[in-house]
Amino acid sequence: MKKKIIAAAGISTLLMAGGVLSASASSSGYDLFKTAVKKTQNVKSFTAHVQASLEDNGKVVYKVDSVNAENLKAESGHSAVQITKGGKTTNVDFYSSQNGTILKSSKDNKYYVRQEKDHKHEHKKEKDEKFSPQMQKDIENIFDALTKNYQDKITTSDLGNGKTELQFDLSKEQVPAVAQAIVSFYLKNMDHQENHKEKQEFTSLKFGDLTPQLPKLKNNISVTRVVLKGKVNNDQYLTGQEATIYVSGNDVNGTHHDLVLTVTSQLDQLNQAKVPTINLKGKKVVQIKEHHDGHED
Repeated sequence: MKKKIIAAAGISTLLMAGGVLSASASSSGYDLFKTAVKKTQNVKSFTAHVQASLEDNGKVVYKVDSVNAENLKAESGHSAVQITKGGKTTNVDFYSSQNGTILKSSKDNKYYVRQEKDHKHEHKKEKDEKFSPQMQKDIENIFDALTKNYQDKITTSDLGNGKTELQFDLSKEQVPAVAQAIVSFYLKNMDHQENHKEKQEFTSLKFGDLTPQLPKLKNNISVTRVVLKGKVNNDQYLTGQEATIYVSGNDVNGTHHDLVLTVTSQLDQLNQAKVPTINLKGKKVVQIKEHHDGHED
């Protein structure tokens, strides 16, 4: 499990959704969201409340509720995550810094510590590998081209006090064919993915404990609706996002499933967040090795 993976997964996904929204907005909305996404991606610290749920035929089968604090400049973070799956709840606290990571779960009373090796050269290289202004412009042009037929689908609502909400709502007929094909391929090939993931574990946690159990859809798979929402505050930061994806299909036994995946995020304390730390004195500590691609060093 990489540093900041729990927080970053949800936050990066939502920022990606914001990028899609920004490229899909009509004239004034487009300019507003493009500015908001750029500003938000350059934030140095923040807190984020990220929630996700998965419904199968009207029943909630998976929930995630996480509160995250991140200081990107200092490369430190803390995530308090609650995962409910199959009627069982797992709580995970995850601390990260330049020196390593600490994980404590409700599975046991131990604190698992992994020291980072000297990756200063790698960190410097990552920091140096930023998009040039021309590359950023090229990416914007690509988004413009990909969303050309959807730019009039955005709706804008004035929330008052300089805040704005945008919504992007696509029906089954409006979802691009390539998106339909990708979702269908993913769901049809979950068996291979799950066999690999079930073998992965981090301390007392198994990867399967943290991920949803999707039904094995095989036929008539389609994305029936996609709704993306974003909120921009009066300082033009993207502070709230929500993505809801509706998928239907039949499983290997012919049973029909209507799936609804919802992910929301609220960002706060932009450039002002403080990351909590943990004092391991008196705690049961287990030192573990660093993993790379499923292997220990």
